[in-house]
Amino acid sequence: MLRVLGRLLTRHPARHVTGHLTGRRTPARLLPAVALALAAALAAVWSPTGTATASPASKPTVVLVHGAFSAPSAWDRVVARLHRDGFATVTPALDLHGVAGDVATVRSTLDAIPGPKVLVAHSYGGFVVSNASAGRDDVRALVFTAAFVPEEGQTISDLGEGYAPPSFLAPPFPPGHLVFDQLGLAVIDPAHFRADFAQDLNPDLAATLAATQTPTNLQILFTPSGPVGWHAIPSWYAVSGADRVIDPALQRAMAARAHSTVLTFPAASHAGGFTHYSARLVRLIEQAASSTR
Repeated sequence: MLRVLGRLLTRHPARHVTGHLTGRRTPARLLPAVALALAAALAAVWSPTGTATASPASKPTVVLVHGAFSAPSAWDRVVARLHRDGFATVTPALDLHGVAGDVATVRSTLDAIPGPKVLVAHSYGGFVVSNASAGRDDVRALVFTAAFVPEEGQTISDLGEGYAPPSFLAPPFPPGHLVFDQLGLAVIDPAHFRADFAQDLNPDLAATLAATQTPTNLQILFTPSGPVGWHAIPSWYAVSGADRVIDPALQRAMAARAHSTVLTFPAASHAGGFTHYSARLVRLIEQAASSTR
């Protein structure tokens, strides 16, 4: 199915759906079909502008990278706690149109910050920072929370093979609980967002996260990773034990492969690590920062 999907995307790449990766326009009548084909392929293989603050020179700057179906504001609780502890933070905004563009966004963010940095990532953000950190000696630590950690050449769909699929792809699919706009970009249906993404959060906070979703191009799930930084950079991983988007078993497997220091939040949803468990995640980030000076 993925080979068929690849031929479809090659013949009819959408200008906005593939973002910077192509300049050709997909006929409007084909956009729904392309979007549904992406969702179907994912289901088949899965058996799932920043702000900155100043900080003392003795502490690294913490760069927090959000995931798909999310936005920089998702980090608000973590950012507030880091500020209280004297850390500078930057939260770049990914456009979620393509991996290359998102990696470039993070790399340019890092280039603009003097001194050492700690990269923190959630979900798809882990894929991005794994690539953006490659070959850099200014990134002293990587911290993942319920995040994808690929090897070079792997796609997110590759990582998901043999693990439980995301609950937002629940039958009937495609498209499950995904809602596509006229450009073929997807969000999780707000009516299902809390159950699929944030079941341990109160309804008001879950609704806020649902309302601030950045529409996501599902082609990011089928883009191979470039060189990754985690072979050379020490990493920490917070596993969300009740995650319904990324199978906790997959999280543990990726953390083990990266030789990450692991912390588990047994009852955390996909969003729980940076919200409900924000205080413990901040302690993990600060441990990473202090361990690599």
